[in-house]
Amino acid sequence: MREAKANLALNNLLKEAKKGFDAEKVIEYFKEIRTLALEENDPTIVKICRLSYEYIESEGNFDLGYVEEEEIGDMSDLEYLIELMLNCNNEANREEIREIRDRIKGVLY
Repeated sequence: MREAKANLALNNLLKEAKKGFDAEKVIEYFKEIRTLALEENDPTIVKICRLSYEYIESEGNFDLGYVEEEEIGDMSDLEYLIELMLNCNNEANREEIREIRDRIKGVLY
């Protein structure tokens, strides 16, 4: 994201995610980041934030199986998504964000 405030919120969410999963805190961070993405006119980030917190509200977790399926590494799905969002100006990262978005939509709808 372009604004320092948005990147700070993402970094804080990443720190929180590395400590352990707290659904309420993660949902609040996603809502805050979504508002910041609206201000930046970034519909991809706005959408992934909303879908992410809706998924957490519905499922109680953020276990998409994306990282495991793609054999990405030692991160959780949540940590990986946040890393992608921190570098969302990279088109490859945007494409992966869209893939995660589609996976969430497949579960929710």
